[in-house]
Amino acid sequence: MGNISRPGGAGGHVWNFFVSVKLTVATLAMLAFTSIFGTLIPQNQHATDYINAYGAFFFRFFSVFDLFNMYNSWWYRILIITLAGNILVCSLSRLSGTLAMVFKKKPAFKPLGIRQELSSEKPVEEVKDAVEKKLSKIFKEVHMREDQSGFSTFAEKGAWTRLSFYGTHLGIIVLLFGALLGSLFGIDAYVNIPEGKSVGAVQLRNSGISVPLGFEIQCNDFNIAYYNTGAVKEYRSSLAILENGKAVVEKDIIVNDPLTYKGFTLYQSSYGTVPARTKILNLTNEVTGEVTQVKIERGKTIPFPDGVKSLTLKAVKNKYTLMGREVGKTYICEITQAGKVPVEVALPTRFPSYDKMRKGEWILGIAKQEKQFYTGVAVTKDPGVWLVYTGFLMLLAGCFISFFMSHKKIFIAVTKDEAGTHITVSGASNKNKLGIRVMVKQISEQLR
Repeated sequence: MGNISRPGGAGGHVWNFFVSVKLTVATLAMLAFTSIFGTLIPQNQHATDYINAYGAFFFRFFSVFDLFNMYNSWWYRILIITLAGNILVCSLSRLSGTLAMVFKKKPAFKPLGIRQELSSEKPVEEVKDAVEKKLSKIFKEVHMREDQSGFSTFAEKGAWTRLSFYGTHLGIIVLLFGALLGSLFGIDAYVNIPEGKSVGAVQLRNSGISVPLGFEIQCNDFNIAYYNTGAVKEYRSSLAILENGKAVVEKDIIVNDPLTYKGFTLYQSSYGTVPARTKILNLTNEVTGEVTQVKIERGKTIPFPDGVKSLTLKAVKNKYTLMGREVGKTYICEITQAGKVPVEVALPTRFPSYDKMRKGEWILGIAKQEKQFYTGVAVTKDPGVWLVYTGFLMLLAGCFISFFMSHKKIFIAVTKDEAGTHITVSGASNKNKLGIRVMVKQISEQLR
């Protein structure tokens, strides 16, 4: 049984490097060891989180080796490629010998390892019929050769199971290639979507680069369910996929129940609050004391209850100074009336009744500061995921065949001698030696 010949020169050195079992052990050991760092060090977090946790020195040191995005690092990809190349070359080095055993042209009429001899009073022809009848039930093809002294029979099945070794290796290679494909061309991103809003791009976790999706994700609603203790039980986002402004897919997502569209998978990841776009103000008539509550958005203009004046929310500033004092977040409003100069009104959120000092016809006040939920959505796309699944199934199939199926061979020689008919039953199997031993014994007993 020959194997593929090794090339000479530089190619021979490369071949010897990849065919080495020591390389397999070393690569697997490095993958296992480095994966410890990938488990202990949180992956794809913000730089400030790492600096706070490890300090500036170790942050720079770990960054050099991409330990914060380890599974997409250049050296981890090299380990994956090395392992795949090692498995491929090791398989090819033994391929020709295995193919010769699986697809041999002529049956081997010679005794096999596990052997049992017996004598029978039955004539050779009767034994021949019994052999054909018995073996045809077990084996698909039975080869027989006759001579003057008797006959010999060879039968085998499961020769193809020797290829399970290559099926297992091919499954591992396909799985590794799928993982590498996902590492090179996959997307691991996130996006925060306020209720009622839509986005058409996401930010990559490791770089913050904006990546367009080719469609829009809209958050129609966000809800939180609580336990009786007050702990969060579930947070749910009602999402819609928009194509050209029209919803084509709608689904509520929760943790571990994502939405998938065009290869992108949307996971419920987090949530939070942002200031509501709509502000609620109180308009108090200085004369009558009547209070009217109104809703207004930045840049919008609404009429006063008297229909004479108009109110515009010009801006919302996080920092604002009044009379030389920093007052924090402030609404900047403008009151307009035909034929009169517009009046600018500042409403600090820390001092809701501040406008009383203006002594105007209408007193403006902040009714309440509502907050709006946003949903944090993790967005992933892995072009190699189906290769990973395929490789995993191939790996399972190869392991099943390797453990539970085998290449069985039976050789029976029958000769006529002075004492009667001499029968030799022998068998061999590349696995399950006990099983072939039982088969040889059963055939012998039926031929006796």
